[in-house]
Amino acid sequence: MRKFGMSLIACGLFAAPYAALSQPGSTSTPDEYVCALTGECGEEAAAPEAQDGSGPRLEATRGFTLARPDAAPAQPRQQRQTTRRTPRFQMARPMRPRVATQQRGRVNLRLAFAPGSSSLSAAAQAEVRAFAEAMRRPQLVTMRFRIEGHTDSVGGRTINGPLSQRRAQAVADYLVAQGVAQTRLEVQGFGYDRPLPGMAASSGRNRRVEAVRIS
Repeated sequence: MRKFGMSLIACGLFAAPYAALSQPGSTSTPDEYVCALTGECGEEAAAPEAQDGSGPRLEATRGFTLARPDAAPAQPRQQRQTTRRTPRFQMARPMRPRVATQQRGRVNLRLAFAPGSSSLSAAAQAEVRAFAEAMRRPQLVTMRFRIEGHTDSVGGRTINGPLSQRRAQAVADYLVAQGVAQTRLEVQGFGYDRPLPGMAASSGRNRRVEAVRIS
């Protein structure tokens, strides 16, 4: 039983990190899209940190001794030395966007599509909403974008050409529903002619939509 219990603990130690790594990524933020498209990235907040992690601590000791004239001078008590810890400040670091970029002005919206589908899941809608908010930011509000749809090669060219167009159009329609002017958008589908770098055309990761700045 003891060996069995130790085995369960060991499996748990290895399984927990793997489970954490396998969780899907969270929705990108509008700031991350602005950063990826313009290079104007904010800074992560930096908080003061003490060397012992507990923050600066100041100690002060005040003592008074009244001695009688005929008494022997009192021996000074050994003072406890206190160390004043100087807070250590971490340098502010530039924000690291999670948005996938192959080049400046192009972002992968990280939308997962089911095979043969152009429907936006709840997670995909949340991602497009974040991009729509980024498009309304002062840094992007004057820019126009081409929304590009892509597929994998499963099913052939006849199916995937129109499917990539429908995926791009679904994203553009959702952006317009979020308040983005339709005149700021173009829509184009590329089928499976433009797989991700290093990816086979048949890879499911090619089922994606990208936004490319055109002006």
